[in-house]
Amino acid sequence: MTVGVDDDVSEALATMKEHKVRRLPVIDGHDLVGMLTQADAARSLSESSVGDLVEHISEPGT
Repeated sequence: MTVGVDDDVSEALATMKEHKVRRLPVIDGHDLVGMLTQADAARSLSESSVGDLVEHISEPGT
């Protein structure tokens, strides 16, 4: 799973929640250009949004 450099942040967060990952590679075409982390999201989201993200990622797998 990856997120594109031009993808909306809500799509990236949904992917992180769905796959319960704390890091998500960011690609531009086929090139890796960065890594989006849970900490990156925490610095730019509201407190309630961060709580929601952490809660979903930290839930035991199904």
